[in-house]
Amino acid sequence: MEIMKILAILAPLSYLLHCTEEFAFPGGFISWYHNWRPSLGKQKPSYYWRVNVIAFIIVTITGGFALFTKGNNSALVISTSFLAYNTIFTHIVGAIKTRTYSPGMLTGILLYLPICIMCYITAYSSHLISTDSLCLYVIITPLYELWNWHKYRKLTNL
Repeated sequence: MEIMKILAILAPLSYLLHCTEEFAFPGGFISWYHNWRPSLGKQKPSYYWRVNVIAFIIVTITGGFALFTKGNNSALVISTSFLAYNTIFTHIVGAIKTRTYSPGMLTGILLYLPICIMCYITAYSSHLISTDSLCLYVIITPLYELWNWHKYRKLTNL
């Protein structure tokens, strides 16, 4: 089985493991996140469940396209890149700022980052995606996390 197909299977599986780390074992992501970003403390647990279900569906669909169709790797690269940037901007930066463990950080570091890097390497080395597209994805995928950071700063500076 080629590497992109393996990554297409690993991406949604890693998402499930990540959610398990955030919400079940050891859990506590919501309280940790509200501690880091107190002005978001009014968000209910159902909000986080909805966000994660939607993200899981997106990662599963993009993985499915890469797994079952030929030449549809861009969406998988974008979705795994999004997960990697979420790991960096939410979990790693948050853990550094709060000096506490961020539930979800281990699976992000051990699974999301390597899967994303392997997607980049495989897409580039196998010419599955143009170099221009790959560079564009590296630039646009952190924009959601940066937008969230900007929204939060604006919310707390009012």
